[in-house]
Amino acid sequence: MNVPASRRRRYLLPGLMSATTVFGLACWAILATEPGCLAAQGHWSSGAGKCHTRLCLLQGDCGEMASPIVACNKVQVGDSRGRVYFHLGNPLPGAGADAEWPAAKADNGMIRARFEDDRLVSLACPVTP
Repeated sequence: MNVPASRRRRYLLPGLMSATTVFGLACWAILATEPGCLAAQGHWSSGAGKCHTRLCLLQGDCGEMASPIVACNKVQVGDSRGRVYFHLGNPLPGAGADAEWPAAKADNGMIRARFEDDRLVSLACPVTP
């Protein structure tokens, strides 16, 4: 039985949209858990119950980490500003060439970074006990 091409196309778009929706919901369900977030190489924000993936760089919000100091060892001089923000979270407001983060919620220490041409040129992290 031959089905006209126009009729096949009529069902193709809704079928593709449905498949895309199912895929998106599956990804959301996986990323809505800490193990799923970590498997996607994201950062889990336990306070907000939210996963931050590298898409946060495109969205302009990588969240605020409770203890960004634990990620100091994941960034190094020469890294892009985006990579630093992904690992340490959003800096305090007003970040330009110099950016700062509180080391941890219950700590008075500060993490300080200096950027030139959106590349990390220096990073000062307080010593962890």
